[in-house]
Amino acid sequence: MSPAAAPREVSAHLLLGPEEGEKTAFIEKITQGLTVRRGEKPEISRFYAGESRMADVILCLRNQTLFSAHRLVILANAEEVKRADEAAALVEYLGSPAKDATLLLVSTGFAGEIDRKIAAAIPKENQKIFWEMFDNQKQGWVTGYFRQKKITIDPLAVEYILDMVENNTRDMRVECDRLAQFFGPDTTIQLDSVEQYIYHSKEENVFTLFDKVCERELTEAEEVLDKILLAREAEATQLVSGLLLQFRRLAGFKRMLADNYETTEAFPRLKIFSKKNQKTYMTGNKKFSAAEIEDIVQLLSVFDERFRSVRSDLHALLLHLLVYYIAARAGQGAWRQFP
Repeated sequence: MSPAAAPREVSAHLLLGPEEGEKTAFIEKITQGLTVRRGEKPEISRFYAGESRMADVILCLRNQTLFSAHRLVILANAEEVKRADEAAALVEYLGSPAKDATLLLVSTGFAGEIDRKIAAAIPKENQKIFWEMFDNQKQGWVTGYFRQKKITIDPLAVEYILDMVENNTRDMRVECDRLAQFFGPDTTIQLDSVEQYIYHSKEENVFTLFDKVCERELTEAEEVLDKILLAREAEATQLVSGLLLQFRRLAGFKRMLADNYETTEAFPRLKIFSKKNQKTYMTGNKKFSAAEIEDIVQLLSVFDERFRSVRSDLHALLLHLLVYYIAARAGQGAWRQFP
């Protein structure tokens, strides 16, 4: 899937949707276009809505710099611009933007999550949604990536890679590139090889967090969460969505066992192929009852809604609270009372 060509230089873009790889490529196209037209690379500044003051964002856009002829300002988490005064300040800027600055409003969400006045201030032709690929497209993408590197990869190894990374081409490309460098050309990558590689070069992510909560190891789960938050590897909504997907799969696994399916039948049907993942699901099956898993799924659904409605500076606190109610309380308790 090739990234779209960048449009002509304009004052602002609204870039939406969960496909971070294509979105990143689009931003790089804009940067390259500015570099060609201005004769030098723009000065790039990044802010996070909900954490950065809008006054600071606009000051950066307005203020000329001695170091570059043009400024590229990226405001991530654009859906978090919710305060009326901040939205009004941004709309006012968009009505009369600086000629030597480009603003990129970026969000993993969709148009309905962006303040309507802000969205209306950006021309439709400068708004773009980056959609996730379908499952069959992702499998083809991974296989094709390794083919370009002269590497053959087993379909089960492809499934495992897709199970271990976030659902966007940016993270898929990073993980595949690491594997390609490790194994080298003219090799064949099997499932057990990928498992061993990822285990020994593991970075904390939603899957390692799921491992720890399935073990009901609260302290270790919180340590994994802290590392994820420190690395800013995923937004709160991404973490919750990943956990929700896996607990729903765990619920399906438990139902199949209750219906007298053998694990050798259940795992392929649920696309749980790697030995390590299978061990995690077996652990989760032992540690949680069917009713507890249903409560955890409901808990995750409620927290998913809360993360979309509260300030981002509360997300870390709520994530720790969420992990506590999963690992220590198995979804039980008065968590519905928390804001």
